[in-house]
Amino acid sequence: MRFKDIQAFLENHSSLFGLVSLAEESCRKLLSEKTKNGHSEWYEYEFNDLVVRLIEQELVFNHTLRQTPHIRTRIGIYIEDPDNIYFMGLEPLGFYQLDTTDNGEIIDDWLVFDKQTKLD
Repeated sequence: MRFKDIQAFLENHSSLFGLVSLAEESCRKLLSEKTKNGHSEWYEYEFNDLVVRLIEQELVFNHTLRQTPHIRTRIGIYIEDPDNIYFMGLEPLGFYQLDTTDNGEIIDDWLVFDKQTKLD
């Protein structure tokens, strides 16, 4: 089997279980909660100003903690960059990752705040 065939199979699998939509919805739900929490690093941002975009999906295998291969869907979280310094005019703030089994079952997810500090 060639990589192209594997890619087609994985894209079909992701589409079948709606993994990108599931990850985006889960990410938005968490962000909605976090932007209202005064003790969260996301608190300084308005939920409606946050932009979520698919970064990548990957097949994870030979994992130290899990014997089951799984698909990881990674969603980037951004705010618009009016100065257009960042790629696509979006300043990265963090990401959300969703791990799912071969039958679409969620086995783990996490939200990471990872804003880079600008150097003057």
